[in-house]
Parts: sequence; C-alpha cells; structure tokens
Amino acid sequence: MDKQKSIEKYNKLDRGKLSKVFDKPPKTVEKKNQDKSQKKKPSSKKTNKFTQHLYIQGSKICLELNNKGFREIPEGVFEFPDLNCLFLVNNDIDRLPDSFIYLANLEALVLTGNNIHVINRHIFELPKLQVLDLSNNEISTISPEISGLQSLTQLLLNGNRLESLPYTIGDMSQLRVLGLNDNILTSLPDSIAKLEHLQILALERNMLEFLNPSVCKIESLRRLGLSGNKMSNLPHEIEGMVDLQQLLLDNNQFQFIPIQIFWLHELIELSFSGNKLKQIQPDIENMTKLKVLGLNHNQLTDLPHELMQLNQIEILALDNNCLRSLSEDIANLYCMKELDLGSNNLTELPDSISLCCNLEILSVVNNHLTKLPIELGTLQKLHTLLISQNEFTSIPVCVGALRVLQVLAAEDNQIEEVPETFAGLLFLKHFNLSVNRISSFPLAICKVTSLEVLDVSCNNLLSIPNEISDLQNLKVLNLKENLLVEIPPQLYSLSKLHGLDLSDNSLSYVPINVCEMTSLNELNLSNNKFFEFPKEVCGVPNLATFKFDQRNGVKISSLPDEIGLLKVKELVVSHNTLRTLPKTISKMVNLTHLYADHNEIWILPDTFCQMQKLQLLHLNNNQLTSLPKDFDQLILMRDLRLYDNQLKVPPMDVCVSGVLQPIGLFLRKAFRREELLLERMFHSIKDDLTKSQLRALMKKLKVPEEHIMELETRFAGRDQLPERIIASLRHWKDYFGPMATIDELIRITHIISFDHVSSKLKTMKIFAQRLRL
Repeated sequence: MDKQKSIEKYNKLDRGKLSKVFDKPPKTVEKKNQDKSQKKKPSSKKTNKFTQHLYIQGSKICLELNNKGFREIPEGVFEFPDLNCLFLVNNDIDRLPDSFIYLANLEALVLTGNNIHVINRHIFELPKLQVLDLSNNEISTISPEISGLQSLTQLLLNGNRLESLPYTIGDMSQLRVLGLNDNILTSLPDSIAKLEHLQILALERNMLEFLNPSVCKIESLRRLGLSGNKMSNLPHEIEGMVDLQQLLLDNNQFQFIPIQIFWLHELIELSFSGNKLKQIQPDIENMTKLKVLGLNHNQLTDLPHELMQLNQIEILALDNNCLRSLSEDIANLYCMKELDLGSNNLTELPDSISLCCNLEILSVVNNHLTKLPIELGTLQKLHTLLISQNEFTSIPVCVGALRVLQVLAAEDNQIEEVPETFAGLLFLKHFNLSVNRISSFPLAICKVTSLEVLDVSCNNLLSIPNEISDLQNLKVLNLKENLLVEIPPQLYSLSKLHGLDLSDNSLSYVPINVCEMTSLNELNLSNNKFFEFPKEVCGVPNLATFKFDQRNGVKISSLPDEIGLLKVKELVVSHNTLRTLPKTISKMVNLTHLYADHNEIWILPDTFCQMQKLQLLHLNNNQLTSLPKDFDQLILMRDLRLYDNQLKVPPMDVCVSGVLQPIGLFLRKAFRREELLLERMFHSIKDDLTKSQLRALMKKLKVPEEHIMELETRFAGRDQLPERIIASLRHWKDYFGPMATIDELIRITHIISFDHVSSKLKTMKIFAQRLRL
C-alpha cells in the first residue's frame, strides 16, 4: 500500500504538465540481476547515454527525459529492463515502438504533452503497469486490448480527442483514477459500472448531454467531475451515490439543482458555477457536511434561509449573480473562511457578517456599496478584503481595525480620502487605490510601513509628500496617470524599490539623482513630456526594464549615444519618431527584448548585428527597406516582427513569419517552391506559343543561338512544339541558374508583348503567393 501511495502522489487530474515523479536527487543505479524468463533488450557495448538521467526512489528505478525534443523514444531507453518509472513529458513523440515489451517491470509510464495518435498494443501487455498517463496527446481511439492492464490503478487520458471508450474499460478491475477531461466524449459504456474500485472519475469539458446511469452504480466513487459539458439534468440513480464527496457541475446548462443531489449527505464540495440557476431549493439544508459551495455565474436573485444553516461551509462563491441583499442569517456560517459576493447588485452588507469570525477572504467587488458595517472590524482573521468597483467615497473606517489585513483592493471607486485609522494596518502589504479621486496623497498611507506594493495610479496627484520615504519596505510603486511634473526626490531613498511606474504624467526631465536608486529594476516613463531621451536613466545601475513608449506623449527623434550604457534586458521606445538607432546600441550587452514599433526607422546600423543576446525584436510600422547583411548573426532571435515596412532585401513575404529560424528555413524552401512554380509555368504556356514566338522569347532571354538551333533540331516538327517549349525554358533555367527567375520570365514576356502569356504567369504567381499566406 505504501508503494501505491508513493506512485499516486505525483499524479493530479486535469494538469497540462506533471512535476517530477520524485524530488530526491539522483543516485547511482546498480543494475539488478535480471529474471532469465523476462525478455531482454540486447545491450549496446557502449555506455548508455541515458544513465545520467536515472535515479532511485526507495526501491523504484526511474528514468526522466522530459523536455528533450525527442520525436521518437530513443532505443537506449529500452536497455534498462529493471526500469520502474519512465517519464517522457513534453517532447514531440508521435509513435510508440514495439520495444516496450522489454520493460516488463514498468509500473509508471508518463507521456503527457506529446503527439501520440495511437497507443501501441505492447503497452497493454506490461504486467506491472499501475500508472499510465497519456494526457495532452492526439489519441482518438482506445483499443479494447487496454483491459490487459490488470494492475493499472490510474489511467489519465485528459486532453485528447476521444469520442468513445471501449466496452472493455469495465474489465480494468483495479482502476481507481480515470481522467478523461478535455476530450469529445458524448457517451459512456454501460460496462463502466464494473469499476468497483474507482474513486475519481474526471469527465470535465467533454460533449456529454446525459450521464449514463451506470456511473451511479460505482459505489466507491468519491469525486465526479462533469464540468464543461452540455448537461441540463442528472439521472435519478445519482441519489444512490451516497459516499460521493465531490461533485463538479460547472459550466453546464442546469436551470435547477436536480433534487437527487440533496440526498448526497457525504458531499463536501458541490460546484454549480456557470449555469442558469435562478433559485436554490430549500432541500439544500440536507447537505450538512458541505464545505465548498460554488454558485457563482448564475442568475440567483436571493438565497434560501436553509442555505444559511449549512454551518460547515468554508468556501462560498456567489459572485456574478443578481443578488440584491444578503440575509442576517449569514451569521450562522461561522466556519466560513472565504466569501465571494462580487458582481451582484448589493447596496449594503448585513451587520451580522461580523459574526463570521473565521472569515479570511471577503470579496464584494463590483456592487453598489457606499459603506461597510462598522462591526466588520471585529473580523480578526480577515487578511484579504476586495472592495473594488463600488461607490465608496472614503476607505471605510472599520478597515483600520482589521489588524491582520494584508491585501486591500479599493480601485475604481470614488474615494477622495483615506481616514487616519488606516495607519493601524500594521501588516498590510498590498494596497490598490487606483482609479479614484485622490488629489492629495494621504499621509495615513505613509504610516503603514509594512507596505510592499502601492498602486495610486489614475488619480489627480500633483505631488508626493516627503513622508513617503518612511515606506522602506516598498518594492513596487505605481504613480501612473496622475498630474506629476517631476519625479519626487523622496523616492530615491526607498532602498527596496524595484518597480516604479511614472507613465502618463507631465514629466519633462529626470534628475541625476535617479542613479541612487540601486534596487530599481523596472522603470516606466512612457507618455510624458520629454523633449529628448532622458539619458540620466542610463546611470541606474540595476535597471533591467525601461519603457519609453510615447504613444500619447511628446515624441523624440533620436536616442543618445549614452544608450549603450544601459544594462537593461528590455527596452521599449515605440511610438516615437526615431529615424535610426545609434551605433552604440551594440554595447547594450544584456539586451534581449527591443520594442521600437511605430517609428520612422529606415535603416539599422551594421553594429546592430553584434547584439548576440537579442531574442525579441519588434520593428513594426517603420520605413525599413533592407536589413543589415549580417542580420542572421542574431542567432538567439525567437520573435522578429517587421510588419508594415517597405522591405525589399529580403522581401516582406520572406520576413512575415516573424522568427529568424523559420525565416532561414523559409528561404531554403522558397528556392524549391520557385523551381516547382517555374516548372508549372512552363507547362501552362506550352500551348500558347508559336514556333516563331518561342524563338523570339529565347533570344530575348539571351539563350545562345546554337542552343536554340539544337533544341529546334531535337524537337523538330509541329507535333513536338509543346515539348520544345518546355525543353527550351528548362534549358534557359539551367543555363542562367539563379538569374532565371519567375519575375524575369514575366518581365521578358511583357517586353515582347506576349500579353496573354505574361498575364497568365502573373496570375499563377499571385495565386501561389496567396497559398503561401
């Protein structure tokens, strides 16, 4: 049993990626004596290169080869006959070899995130396999032979293309976990009722309209996930699932809760979010063990009194409904730790909410509240309070009494002041006061020295008080979109500040003191009134990101040579009027991301190609006509965008892929495409030319006279004229090589007034370009 738990602990349903199976460091693996009766993979005389990826957990030998880019499973993997666990997560494997017969001791096989379409039947012959995870592949069918895995306890097939399950699934008697999320199942076989040990059945995000009543016969089931289907009701047999603890029915089409659910007395979690519920039946009072209840994103206008009697509830989600009020009986939910009332029509909260003494998280976002009950201050466990998007004109006085409050979000209200009681929040770390009506920076904020993140963006601040220097724990400060005309000097003393946003103000200069901000990592000065680039920022020692996007600010026409002193990894200078970049930009040795869209750049300096660490380059909407000749030296480039330029060298249709490596690949393929298109063109015009027209064309294409005569002799007569035309044009292509292009052929046919031929060739070229797009 202990071995089983160690295998199961690393598996979780509905995950795109799996963590490492075991978290202990690798140890040297000594090969055990192999049972002579087992099939043995002939071993190579060379040392197996995968030995370094082996490690031991207890008595289990594991091999992990995740994220290696394998297109197939290397043969060396099958040279470890004692292997118990094999992990090949997030590769590009598209088939499973027969060699699995050599891994008779395999207990866990994890192949998530590959490109597998078919499961090799030899996997179904592994006698000891307990865990098979093939999630996030391209599997559309499962062979009935899968029932051969009689030791399997966990089968995970999430994120595939399954439309059905084999009837033999019911013969897998040891199965405890069956993960089928994110497929296209429309039904389940009746045989599923035979899985008498199944505890977890995950069917979320499929195409089920009905649940097969056979599922309700699985008495061992503890968790049933049916979210994201097309259900509007459940079979009445579900009332027999008396031991079910978790039932997930989010994002279906229920207009009411099926009455049978209320008889599931062991249910701990019931999730009905994203349906069309308009009311909750009083029968909900029967669910006395319920701890998690999700009713968010429905159409509820009120709640029954009986719901407030479920005093074991710890998490109650009621956001995105149409609730107009909340009953005083909410006081009965004294075990509740998290309550979400966001996006309703509440105008007030009942005073009795203060009796929910275990409440830790309270969200009333997007309602019509103007005040909070004064008694709310007695909630001594409340650490997160979200009151954003309401109609508060001041931070409620009761907030100052929430002694353990760590997160307070109050953005998008009509707040004009912060009371002095706010200074009592000795543990507050995150405070969002953005999008309000603050015109004078509240001094009470400066007394909350525990603050680490402060957002007062989108207000009417003209200045910042000296007292802000008391916030010595501040790490992130957002002053975006205010009325500041200078960078407050008090900020220079904030020794831990690593993020500062001063965008969308009225700044026109940067003091030299900015270099004293030794912890500053990210600085945003976009959309201000600078008349030249603020070169003082080049002296900030640890700056990693600098943003100077002037979409709504005063645009600058050049960058200074001092830009080379910037140590940033990311530089944003979009929406200016830059015509070029300085040669010294090559000295920005740390730069990996450069955004210079929407400028007037017509040329890049040759030194630009020395920026060996550059991975992202956005130059959309400029006036580039060419790229530097050594542009392909930017070997780390992963994201290149050159849209809306006037590129000719290389042409824009070559650069449109946007990433350097595919561009190189495209160029190689382009030559072959042009050859094929030329060949098609030759065949398309073989019946459009007379003998004399062919001779005129070949002479204009500068094919030597003796070659023309030789072709005329070899393909003599009217009957062979089409073959002569094709052979002549092929000869021209071979003779002139790279100079024999499609454009040259179109140009020459136009010059000698073969308008019909020229038009046909142009049409073929345009059509081919459309196909490439």
